[in-house]
Amino acid sequence: MTLLQCPKCSSKLDCGPEQCVCPQCRTAWPVRNGIPRFFQMPDHYWGEVDRNQALELIEAARLGSWVEAVRARFPENDNMIFGFLDPQRASWAPMLGLDEKSTAVDIGSGYGCITQSLSRFVGELYSVEAVTERIDFTRERLRQEGVTNVRLVQASATDLPLADNSFDLVVVNGVLEWVGEWDLSVDPRTVQINFLKKIFRLLKDDGVLLVGIENRIGWSFILGEQDHSGMPYTTLVPRTVANWMLRLNSKPHFRTELNPRRQYRTYTYSERGYRKLLGDAGFAATSAYWADPGYNQPYHLIPLAMNAWVRQNSVELLDHPSPAPRRSWRNQMKRMVTPLFSWLVPDFVLLASKHPGRRNQLQTWIAERLAESADSASAASAPSTMWALRTRAFDEKSIVRLGDEKTGSDLAYLKIFTGDEESRAFYEAEIANRTKVQESLKISGSSLVRVPASYGTRQIGIATYHLEAASRGTQLGAIVRKLGYFEDAEQVERDFSQICDRIIELTSALQKVSGVRTIPTAWREIPETLRGRPDLTRAIAERRYFQKEFQGSLSTWIQHGDLSVENAHFNRETGAVEVFDWCDLAGGLPPLYDFFQFFNSTGYLTRADETVRFASEEDRWIATFQAVFLSDSEFGRVTQRFLLRACERLNVSPQEVPALLLESLIIRSNYYRPRSRVQHRLHARLLELCVTEFERLQGVWKQSEPSTQRSMVMS
Repeated sequence: MTLLQCPKCSSKLDCGPEQCVCPQCRTAWPVRNGIPRFFQMPDHYWGEVDRNQALELIEAARLGSWVEAVRARFPENDNMIFGFLDPQRASWAPMLGLDEKSTAVDIGSGYGCITQSLSRFVGELYSVEAVTERIDFTRERLRQEGVTNVRLVQASATDLPLADNSFDLVVVNGVLEWVGEWDLSVDPRTVQINFLKKIFRLLKDDGVLLVGIENRIGWSFILGEQDHSGMPYTTLVPRTVANWMLRLNSKPHFRTELNPRRQYRTYTYSERGYRKLLGDAGFAATSAYWADPGYNQPYHLIPLAMNAWVRQNSVELLDHPSPAPRRSWRNQMKRMVTPLFSWLVPDFVLLASKHPGRRNQLQTWIAERLAESADSASAASAPSTMWALRTRAFDEKSIVRLGDEKTGSDLAYLKIFTGDEESRAFYEAEIANRTKVQESLKISGSSLVRVPASYGTRQIGIATYHLEAASRGTQLGAIVRKLGYFEDAEQVERDFSQICDRIIELTSALQKVSGVRTIPTAWREIPETLRGRPDLTRAIAERRYFQKEFQGSLSTWIQHGDLSVENAHFNRETGAVEVFDWCDLAGGLPPLYDFFQFFNSTGYLTRADETVRFASEEDRWIATFQAVFLSDSEFGRVTQRFLLRACERLNVSPQEVPALLLESLIIRSNYYRPRSRVQHRLHARLLELCVTEFERLQGVWKQSEPSTQRSMVMS
């Protein structure tokens, strides 16, 4: 461990298998299980679970799989599952321009989730944690995963045994707010500044500090969320009042015993406060991002400097389909304060550097590509380029929106692929797919269906970056999921008439694409979760489109594979639709597969259901499926009319629609099996529902004779 130095005299340490010794002051520290132990307080414990549970977890991990040990102890959607397992806790890592030459340190690394994820991006990583149980668990997980470039160090964040001017990246995730509890000799803000000054010295001249932390005046705290003190509202009131509140509180602390003085010492700040704090520690430049849903699950990172993007994301959160009632008073209140949301976002990710204008190798490449692109001549002002990242839990793909801070306009989109060679090859196929689709659209003469142009590809470390033109128009999800959108029947009819025509044109063009992969045959099997129910599987087999005795005569189509309102932009003035995310382009799919996915992705609910609080995300999407395909709702009738239009123009018998819908649900459930347990289970439930309502569906579509179909289309 070449970057360890004596915390007393700053001399370089000599570390052997049993101890680390300072050759200058002769102080020694033990090494146990390969970990230098600078923090030696056997009774010290701090964590989200109690000490006995932590010890049981370590023992279970050693006896078997560390992953299974975690899954066996926490519910499927518990935050601890994400905290232990999700590599996207370091979603920000690909944007920092790190490679095999980079050296980083993760301070307060907990159970090692960020450490393990970050280790893929750098050459050497130091992981510092004070709690014995946490660092011992991290050692076991890294051993099982074969990670060899991480150096584990047990040390206090306020007494770091690390060499100055050594690190390209320092990560302080969920730590800065706590350091005031770990040094009671001075006031908490002074402890924080001293801690940040030490980090400033650790960083190389062009290094960067990343901080994950809460906003003192965040919306969640205003609504009464528990503060680090174990009480609500202490973050909002003056510090002296918070001290008084803690002294009067008799409830035990939710993590460990509070400091003996019962003082409020877990200081957090607003964005402006953090900028001042970091400035006082010597940092010259700070960029602040809204981390949504939180800094421990940073699946969306939106720069606060782009206020329009912050407002847009806050509206998307309110409009995105969720179990909560869309018309609740809480949501209405949030809509009212949307213009102020840049101040009220709950969590931050902060990037701080020693000098302004810092640019890494990724940013340099992006600036060069944008300057060369025909559509982005105005992009030469690279210093004003801002980025916003979007990903999902456990995903290996991220989408980064690039925009001009000065004008607020979109410049381009950056797609990032990580993971092993197999998964990377799958995502890289999108580049080839998009080229093939562009050529087919050009041949077909469809000028109103577009695919974004490519600006180039770059490999840095394990990450593959693909830059493409910004999509024109408005994301369809932002249009159709806007509260009250479906109440304007004429607008819905106009929009979906154009959109449906574009999907028909796209579908026709896709049939001329060559060299497309075919879906796995296993995707056509009845989902495993339903095979233990003979009556149900028999009913599915009798009604499905791909019946074995007819497979030779049944048609299959090449389709987008994941067409949704989130994967397309729409220009109302021109009627043009731009479609992206071509990873799932495939042949062997049943006719109308894309249409079914698209209409269901709207998330439509009847007006009555918009006031309902659903028990789960699954129940909410089941309500959408029923409203779109199984009811006489207004949008259900719109869906039927435009499916009929697609049937007529694409030569599909309307009477086959129920069987095609059933077949699509079988494939969709199997598609999600390795990707999302929730979606896999949801589509299995939808398949069961579709079988139950199959006769009613058949009755609706049997009435759609060709003459009736034509009259409905003409209307």
